[in-house]
Amino acid sequence: MSDLINNLDIGNLANRTLFIYFAILVSIYISSVFIIFPLFIHFTKINREKDRESSIFQISSHLYRITVISQYLILTLAFALLFVFLIITDVLTTYKFRLMFWSIVMFMGIFIYAFNQIVVPIQNLLIFLLALQRFLLYFYPSYEKYIVPSEKRFKCFLKWLYFSFIFGNITYTIFLFKSYFWDNAQNYDPSWSMLNSAVYIIMDLLVIFSSIFYICILISVRKITRLASSVMKNRPEKAILYHTLVLLFVKLFCIPMVLLLLLFASIEDLSDKFNLIYFSLFFIDILTTPIVFQITYIFCNKTNLEALLKMNFKKLKTWMIVCCGASSNMIENHHEVYSTNKTSVVVQNT
Repeated sequence: MSDLINNLDIGNLANRTLFIYFAILVSIYISSVFIIFPLFIHFTKINREKDRESSIFQISSHLYRITVISQYLILTLAFALLFVFLIITDVLTTYKFRLMFWSIVMFMGIFIYAFNQIVVPIQNLLIFLLALQRFLLYFYPSYEKYIVPSEKRFKCFLKWLYFSFIFGNITYTIFLFKSYFWDNAQNYDPSWSMLNSAVYIIMDLLVIFSSIFYICILISVRKITRLASSVMKNRPEKAILYHTLVLLFVKLFCIPMVLLLLLFASIEDLSDKFNLIYFSLFFIDILTTPIVFQITYIFCNKTNLEALLKMNFKKLKTWMIVCCGASSNMIENHHEVYSTNKTSVVVQNT
């Protein structure tokens, strides 16, 4: 693991390229936190009752909760790092305050790492299972009763999934602490680190297989257009579809960054190469996974887009409604936007 940090020798061109990748990802993330995230919360609250009618509401609702928690955690860490900057620049000089805040920042960093180490692979696995379910339902509709779980079964499966990942990560963490601190790294086996990295990488690759399932469905739908409405008939299913395809695009976009790191890093040990890929994908996932779900949910629906275009963001009241919660009048107006526009089009045609 130490060789991974010490042997990172990257050329100037690669360094600039990696900086551009990093700047793009961070810029998109920062803009999403202050612009996209409030809109995402706003539209989710408005569409909540309608989304409950979806057959995949359990998964989409779970992804929503995880996305919100992830954003709040990282936002909290960002403010904590701002205070760290003030501490480093001697703006805040009290020793006790420094010690307390460094402890908080370290705790937050460890907690966010552990949280995403568990949540992101489970998100990818759920997206894969959902894509597989849609694929089987489309091509083998007679197996619906075996494929679509009840709410109780889904909750049991989710609890078992989280328990498995939490137990696995705790076991791996205990092993690392024992190897490095109790045994002075004498009994450390790098294959355990490789296994941990390999599991995460495989879970990340599941997104690619998920997109393949959806692409097969879309190709078939183009041939049999009359079945299109029965395959993806409502908003959450479209959001999950777009979420999967956009995630695939993000992964493909970031692959050159990972390859550059592998190409220019002076790393010979196989386990360190696995760790480098793992940490690169982990960093990319933390920044991109919540953003992709938010953007695809907002822009997958015409009603959301029309309501978004009608918002006057120059007014403070609009931002108060978006950030602090939607009023009942706002919800009613939002649902009436699309129907009013459709009525006006019909009247004009007559």
